[in-house]
Amino acid sequence: MNEERTILAKVRTIIVVTLLSMMLWLLAEARMVRSQSFEAQIAITNVEIPGGLELAVRQAPTESRVRVVEIELEGSTSGIDELMRQLQNRLELRLGREIPARPGIIEIDLRAELRRSPDLDMHGVTIASVTPETIMIEVDEIETREMPVRIVLPDGVQTDGAPRAEPALVRVRAPGSILSNIQGGGGVVTVTREQVEQLEPGRLETIPGGLVEIEGISADTWATSIEPAQVDVLLTLRSVTQQLELDQIPVQVLIAPGEIGRWQIEIDDTDRDLIGIVVEGPVDAIEALRTKAVRPRAYVSLNFEDLERGIESKPAQIVNLPVGCRVLGSERIVGLRISRMSENGSGTDASGTPGP
Repeated sequence: MNEERTILAKVRTIIVVTLLSMMLWLLAEARMVRSQSFEAQIAITNVEIPGGLELAVRQAPTESRVRVVEIELEGSTSGIDELMRQLQNRLELRLGREIPARPGIIEIDLRAELRRSPDLDMHGVTIASVTPETIMIEVDEIETREMPVRIVLPDGVQTDGAPRAEPALVRVRAPGSILSNIQGGGGVVTVTREQVEQLEPGRLETIPGGLVEIEGISADTWATSIEPAQVDVLLTLRSVTQQLELDQIPVQVLIAPGEIGRWQIEIDDTDRDLIGIVVEGPVDAIEALRTKAVRPRAYVSLNFEDLERGIESKPAQIVNLPVGCRVLGSERIVGLRISRMSENGSGTDASGTPGP
């Protein structure tokens, strides 16, 4: 019985000694001073400043952007581990705390800011070094300016009255340094020729969703917004038109490059030129046709199926007319004779019978 008690006492002693040894080891490990280096992402936080002053903050564009800093810590193992868990590889610089809340270019001493952090005091960790040691921060006050919107039309397009934007003003919010460099003082909406061609002359039309562009501002401009970013354009194309009978226009035949030399195509003698074509359009456009400043062209386009079938006629197309002009009357049909070229260079009709 006494022997069993002795064995149990020895076991208890061993357990107690082991536990005490582990506790002493853990305590020594926690208190042991070591160095640890790690990388942290720079995170700049813009917060609301009391007093109604709205500020924007970023790294100054005058230097290479610092995305990552290397931090070397010294302290106890447990303190360093706890601090790294708190930081999560992220060095946050807050406006109004690490960054002074005043406009200007500000140099931030990263090591000094980290040393002032209450987290470091809590964990008994010191900053051995920070690379780079400083970064430049730009702080600017956000300003709001209303700007008129100007409509730009393609060359030669005439309207009854000036086109206008709806709304006529846009609100631009941006740092003061951005607004001070804007040239022209307004927004621009550009109307394309394709959009104009879909409008009916003499009628007030709306072109929706015109993108407002301001010189000096792009999609990635710092802390900048345009409200609204798109506006409607209201305009009336001038309805005053004239008519003009064009001089005769030679008819050309267009086929695919791969079909050249394989077919003999002739246009009926009476259809080689289009005669009596009447065009209606704006005064300026008609004047350009009258003075030969613009020369229309006529052609018949034949695809592979047209050639294989040996079609005998097809409507002519008239191109190179000024914007707003249209051809009056019905389509002009051009008579054709199509034959396949034989090996000796003579023509055959579509069925393969030698031609005349």
